[in-house]
Amino acid sequence: MRHMTRLVLLTAMLAAPAAWGAQAPSTQPAQLSKADQLFSDGRDALFRREYDRAIDLLTRAAAEDKTRTHYRLHLARALDYAGKMTQAKEILADILKSTPDHVEAGQLLAEIFSRQENWRSVVEVLEPLLKYRHDYVSYHLLAEAKYNLNDFDGARKYYEEAIKLNPASDADHYQLGNIYLSRGFYALAAESYQNALRLGMRSPVLHYQLGSAYFNLRNYFGRITTATVRSGQVGTISGEWYLIEAVPAQKDVFRVAPAESAIYQIARAMADGLGDRPDIQFLRANIYLNAGRYRDAYEMYARIKPIIPGEDLALFHYYYAQAAFGTGNYDEYLALLGEAIRLDKAAYEPTLVEALVRVAEQYNQAGQLQKYIEYLTMAVAHSPQTASLHLKLGNAYEEAGKHADAAAHWQLVLDLEPDHPRRLELVNQIARARAMRPGPTTRPS
Repeated sequence: MRHMTRLVLLTAMLAAPAAWGAQAPSTQPAQLSKADQLFSDGRDALFRREYDRAIDLLTRAAAEDKTRTHYRLHLARALDYAGKMTQAKEILADILKSTPDHVEAGQLLAEIFSRQENWRSVVEVLEPLLKYRHDYVSYHLLAEAKYNLNDFDGARKYYEEAIKLNPASDADHYQLGNIYLSRGFYALAAESYQNALRLGMRSPVLHYQLGSAYFNLRNYFGRITTATVRSGQVGTISGEWYLIEAVPAQKDVFRVAPAESAIYQIARAMADGLGDRPDIQFLRANIYLNAGRYRDAYEMYARIKPIIPGEDLALFHYYYAQAAFGTGNYDEYLALLGEAIRLDKAAYEPTLVEALVRVAEQYNQAGQLQKYIEYLTMAVAHSPQTASLHLKLGNAYEEAGKHADAAAHWQLVLDLEPDHPRRLELVNQIARARAMRPGPTTRPS
């Protein structure tokens, strides 16, 4: 081969320097420049937590060589550690002004703003840097800032990106769960809270939030099974089980709810320190109510009534009323509902007519026709222009043999709805009733 390439030539020179008349390279370390030496000494002082000395050395290094951005970055870090955040922020802002893509400077500046709870500045600093680097720290800081600015959609987006880059962050899973819960994405919230638990987070509030997510998913008691628990106590946690009730005639055997249920998580939160809070006791009673365990719910409501705060009393009485209905205490049901109406008329007065009809239907199913008529009459008094109520009451009077009263209410149905789908049937029923032996002809007002 006539000509050697430059690469081969260079390789040959490095492989056999003596053959080319060259000196072997020195094994002595290169002499550091004054600026580099100052920086090296300043960085050592920083990591020894000798912040004042680090600031002095790094300031001199930065003055010696103004082109080295990392000198100023370390100086800003030393100033920040020393509590001189204003000076640190000035240096970092200057770095970003001259080097807009300097992610490390932006993150450090954002961390300082975050500690100062200056959330808008965090967003202003970091969002422009995302086009240069997709970094966990940036997404985490942005998510936290958006969350504290009540921009939950933005926070959700950034937490989701942060978790993709760092799926082991239990805190990020927890905060994302809080966002999902507040937005009504209950299944996603439950999944995020479960991830936080799996990663090691332990907090009674976390159990409370997970219980709330399960409650909204109508997962009240989960898949109930039986388990043997020696010396177990109903209403408590035993390992991964919540003890619902004892199985009759079987020693130490209980019906139990799993950890993947609202009641387990709420009971866990109560056992871990939240048991005195009225809201969590209220939620526990609501779980029993919605699971159809009316007697237990009724007793729980009765116990916690004295500790319910004033702003929640109307809602409390409404749910307490539902428990009373479920136990067959119909008069108390209406009395408790009446208290809810008194406390918040706009919210609960519209439920009164439906409540009266519910009670009436219960008496009808029990074969108590007069009670059925009595409560339907109350319902009509509160909603006299509801044709369906007059129809029910007319039919009840017909069954009771009060033909004139039946005809009067059927006629009101046609007066209210001239095009009623059962018009001809009602016309015939009215005519038939009027042909019967005359009786009381009280026309409802």
